[in-house]
Amino acid sequence: MAKKIIISFNSLPTLGNAFNYNISINGSKIVYNSGVNEVNTVFKSVASTSNPPQSINIGTTIEECINQSILVLTTYFQYPSISYVIVDNTIEVLISDNNIAIELLSNGSSITTSSSNIAVTSALKYFLEYENIVNDVYKCNILQKNFTGEPVQIYGNVAIEKASAKDHLEPIRGTGLTLNLEATKDLTLEDLYTEDEQEFTIQLYKNNNLIFSGYLKPDGVFQDYVRDEWIITLDCIDGLGALKNLSFVKENGYHFTGKLSALDIIYNCLKRSGILLKINTSVNILYDGLEPSNNLDILAKTYINVDRFVKTDNETIMSCYEVLKSILDVFCAVITQIDGEWYIYKPNELYKSAYPLFRIYDIDNTFLGTKVINVNKTLGSQIDNFYPHHSGANQKIEIKGGVSAFRIGYKYGFVKGLIENNTFVHILNDYSPWIYQNPAVGTVLNDGSGTGIKIKAKTSSATKVKILLSENIPLNTGDSFNFTTNLTAISDKITFYFKVKIGGYYLNKLGEWVAYDNFISFNLGSRASLELNNTVTETFNFNCKELPVSGDLTIEVWSVHRTFSPYASEIPYGVVNKLDIINTFDGNNKVGEFHTVQRAVKISSIIKDNKEVFNGDNAGIVYYGALFKEDKTTLTQNWHRSLFLGNYPLLRIAAEEELRISQKPLKVFTGDIYGNIDYLNVVNINNVGEKFMAIEWSFDTKSNTNRVKYLELFAKEISDINYNFTYDYGETVKPTIIG
Repeated sequence: MAKKIIISFNSLPTLGNAFNYNISINGSKIVYNSGVNEVNTVFKSVASTSNPPQSINIGTTIEECINQSILVLTTYFQYPSISYVIVDNTIEVLISDNNIAIELLSNGSSITTSSSNIAVTSALKYFLEYENIVNDVYKCNILQKNFTGEPVQIYGNVAIEKASAKDHLEPIRGTGLTLNLEATKDLTLEDLYTEDEQEFTIQLYKNNNLIFSGYLKPDGVFQDYVRDEWIITLDCIDGLGALKNLSFVKENGYHFTGKLSALDIIYNCLKRSGILLKINTSVNILYDGLEPSNNLDILAKTYINVDRFVKTDNETIMSCYEVLKSILDVFCAVITQIDGEWYIYKPNELYKSAYPLFRIYDIDNTFLGTKVINVNKTLGSQIDNFYPHHSGANQKIEIKGGVSAFRIGYKYGFVKGLIENNTFVHILNDYSPWIYQNPAVGTVLNDGSGTGIKIKAKTSSATKVKILLSENIPLNTGDSFNFTTNLTAISDKITFYFKVKIGGYYLNKLGEWVAYDNFISFNLGSRASLELNNTVTETFNFNCKELPVSGDLTIEVWSVHRTFSPYASEIPYGVVNKLDIINTFDGNNKVGEFHTVQRAVKISSIIKDNKEVFNGDNAGIVYYGALFKEDKTTLTQNWHRSLFLGNYPLLRIAAEEELRISQKPLKVFTGDIYGNIDYLNVVNINNVGEKFMAIEWSFDTKSNTNRVKYLELFAKEISDINYNFTYDYGETVKPTIIG
């Protein structure tokens, strides 16, 4: 969303600091024409010639100061998507990009800066409406940002098309429109040619029901001239393909942090396209402990550390397309736009159920309820009075070979800091996910909100009190980490106490695990250096040896204790500013894992291409890609398909689903159809086969004709799947068929 910075001149500025701010787009600071990447200006009596971008000649009036400021901004701080305008006693910095983060820094005493979104509205500019051959009424609305005129009726027709897929489990299926519009000398429609992909919003209705929402694509425009009238052809997109160029970041441009549900990740990916539609999900697979119900959505119950979606250089954020694809691949699910809404479904499940149940979410991701739809459709011949029926005499049937082996590769990525909220961000006594232990009143001195935990020092170490308990941190035998904490002592020599434990073992300061209760303590400061509210801050850290057992590790923050007697009016205390355990386990050269499935009965020599995903089940949180249960702490390990027995890793199930849906040679039906069959339909083709789904699909709304490629849908259970788990040591190869 576009934003603006408002620089307000509240009174006549004085020499010195002026206004300061940073602007980042897609997570990187912009670089202005002068070569600098931040605005850090000062008022001077004579502007510096050695550093001209940042110095401004001060004027004798507010108006002169504003004029000198705008002169510097427009001269030295040029950037393609930034413009400057004076509004009364303010300068507005207008930024038209969509992925913006703004950092406002300190200003002069007479100047304030603020930022806000720029409201953008779209209004109807053109519309076309027609009735097709079977009396369906189609209306296409073309809306433009900030348009204020009267809408104009234009003439033409519309075709809808889906992106081609290789097979049923191709996860992302974009939708597009082709607009064929009649132009004349008086109405050239050249204003539809735009560089901004989101300038024009397109809505297509069938009999007053929305069936497509998207944007006019700024390239790929064709014109056919015929005397004084001609046809222009414009393409429209639904935004799924555009996700390849959009980083997985928040609307303000900042990174996501912590754990999000799979549904929230999907929602935020789709939101980046700028097209807000309802989301419908039908994915029926469960981890241990969940009971199936109509309202239970596994995508909302599974959590992922979003730090996983940073590439191996630890800087580049993955695109929304990469993130969305990985999430869908883990669940063997597909997304596409149907009737102006997003639908997420598992083709394997549609084979088993002609009436799938979908969970419905509003455009803000609020759960609305459920619905059951009938996906069945029959295609026959005109000779038998079927509607819809074959047309065009161009039908043909091919055979696509079955698959005998398949492999999913899961790339790990390793977490560094294992503690969430390691700086103790809090509001009153809420340090979530740390658990406050309710010590005696007056022990904790924090006021309101902020960071760090401020603890009043006791005079006797014999009366230790537990103050904070970390969430459970699941780790494994052989894991190791660096314990680090930043501490501040106030007005005395302070001793800090912590406990780190797993199973029956406690950590000591030598990094050893001992089988008895043990405190880790740190002494900070001396009496001489800490008199009268003086402070000393220091970071302590040490490496721990490998864990002797697997289990849930916890950390406890205890009370602090003073060494000397207090001075008058003195309140000595200690502050734990930060505490973390930094993972030092790197997988012992294992960069990932493979889940390979193969038919015991060899049906062909075809091996499907490997898939790579970024998430899967893990035994410890040192793996970025680990999947968490709803409590955001417990790791997933075993899953089962709804109504099926079995406890297996999720990626094993995903790999087996790939074999089930490609278990035999499948028919491929290609040709034209008179009458519309929706993309989501499972089609019974008379005299050909019972269940087919589209992998290529287009519909000419004017002639009421579908052009399709249907792939047979067959996903029965298989009893001869052999599964093999292996680690990835950096060499990814396709599996070979044994036997």
